[in-house]
Amino acid sequence: MDKIEVYIDGSSKGNPGKSAYGIVIFKNGKIYKKLGNYIGITTNNVAEYLSLIFALIECLEFANEEIEIKSDSQLLVKQINKEYKIADPQLKILKFIADGLISRYNKIAIKYIPREENKIADKVANTFIEKELLF
Repeated sequence: MDKIEVYIDGSSKGNPGKSAYGIVIFKNGKIYKKLGNYIGITTNNVAEYLSLIFALIECLEFANEEIEIKSDSQLLVKQINKEYKIADPQLKILKFIADGLISRYNKIAIKYIPREENKIADKVANTFIEKELLF
């Protein structure tokens, strides 16, 4: 059985501002895939949720494996794990989408990590914002 670890990050330059997400997937301790994209003008919290949603879509091929998704967004992790309630209507919709995707996985954990441990996904997200800032 493969061990899948996924680092995710949503970034916004301004809040709201130009935003992107970054995802880095590790399979058995090695980088399997890095991806991300510019997502327009939005808030950091929306960018964080979209990073999770895109990671869940990207990792569907591993739905039968044990998967751990790591984020430095305490708000995202606590809302997804039902420790915090959600007031923002937009985030409620994004959580509904994420929950639908999560239900397709056999064994999945979404964990909070400190920002210092998430530099790899942060760098991917910021690369897409920097490209957009050039135009």
